[in-house]
Amino acid sequence: MLRKLFVLIVAASALGACESSQAVTPPMTPAPAMAPVSYMTFFEFASVTLSDQSLNTIAQAAQVYKTKQNGKITVTGYADTVGSAAANMQLSQRRADAVKAGLVKAGVPAAAITTNASGDTGTLVATGPQTNEPRNRRVVIVIN
Repeated sequence: MLRKLFVLIVAASALGACESSQAVTPPMTPAPAMAPVSYMTFFEFASVTLSDQSLNTIAQAAQVYKTKQNGKITVTGYADTVGSAAANMQLSQRRADAVKAGLVKAGVPAAAITTNASGDTGTLVATGPQTNEPRNRRVVIVIN
């Protein structure tokens, strides 16, 4: 008998909670921001010519950009350590400009793209001076 009474009290409490006139809503949280997406294109020694593979990478980056509302792209050029620091800075800027032109050709507005040159600093593969390292001759595309 005591057990039945206890069950009835619990059931009545549960029904009373369901009939409450105050609705409980979870707090609204903003949608999480999408993480930046990055791509790399590589260049031949002392070159700013975009390879077929680089053009494919640029096309993929342009497609991702088109899915982001108010997206921005940062394009940073790099060089290996062969040559002077000044020459490598100019070369890395020309590489960044070549990738920007490819992105614009693929439909990205020029105003959405910022270019930077890092010359032979920020190498992907640590090397000594005057070292021909293909992985350091690159442009990094970051889409925010």
